[in-house]
Amino acid sequence: MKKILSMSMLFASILSFNAFAAPELIAKSTLDFGDFEKTANIEIQGNIQEDVLRLAERGVQDQDADYFVIEHINEDTQEEVLVVSVSLYREHATDNQQMVEDRLG
Repeated sequence: MKKILSMSMLFASILSFNAFAAPELIAKSTLDFGDFEKTANIEIQGNIQEDVLRLAERGVQDQDADYFVIEHINEDTQEEVLVVSVSLYREHATDNQQMVEDRLG
């Protein structure tokens, strides 16, 4: 029984270790204070009644990026469509961040 339990715990830890988080929203001005690389621009469409932030978060959840910035928000009232333009960014570790990460293992 202990063997099965320990194998299950090992398998669960491996699965959770490989998971990645969805990109987080940041202010565009934050890009001036770090080492960011723009990776993509995407447009996300949804119902005009939907919350802009929820639509954007849902649209980027499967993207390979660290952060996103909302660039433009457009509404098509005739079609009842909300269009959110988003830029995706990756953050590169600075020398100080890299040194700390190296010490932590």
